[in-house]
Amino acid sequence: MLKITEIKKENMPVSKWSGGTTTEIFIRPERAVYAERDFVFRISTALVEAESSDFTSLPDHNRLIASIEGEMRLTHGGGEETRIIPLDTVYRFDGGAPTHCEGRARDLNLMLKKGSAEGEMRFIRDGETAVVPLKKGEIALVYSVKDGGAKLAVCDEDDFLVFVSSGVSALFTVREK
Repeated sequence: MLKITEIKKENMPVSKWSGGTTTEIFIRPERAVYAERDFVFRISTALVEAESSDFTSLPDHNRLIASIEGEMRLTHGGGEETRIIPLDTVYRFDGGAPTHCEGRARDLNLMLKKGSAEGEMRFIRDGETAVVPLKKGEIALVYSVKDGGAKLAVCDEDDFLVFVSSGVSALFTVREK
């Protein structure tokens, strides 16, 4: 059975980082604190306000990032550039790699503690139906790009989530190990 919880935008904590602001959509465990890096996984959105910025180093985490507004160009340690195209590219990288960003954007992030959690992120277009099989203990989170609200589904036994998108949404699925 799935337990569905609504997460309202006004209940999401906002904090500053060197390139702008970040809004925490969901963090696990529940009392984890991002600044203390004691989380197993974190789903957030960030406003990249600086034209050029460096991402926070998270050596114990893998990251997935996608843009919901504005193109970003990421490089790791001066290496090859990766273009993040809005509502299209989902890019996975090591959170400990020095990451430089060029471009202003509003993005989505999934941060997963190495060896403790696995996850995916993808976009669902207007009118598209997503059928998501979930195992006991897995979560699915649907984030509305338009209004910034989210719905969290926690699975307490094998089940599946059926979601029909109205507008563009981001779908996150996470499994703790």
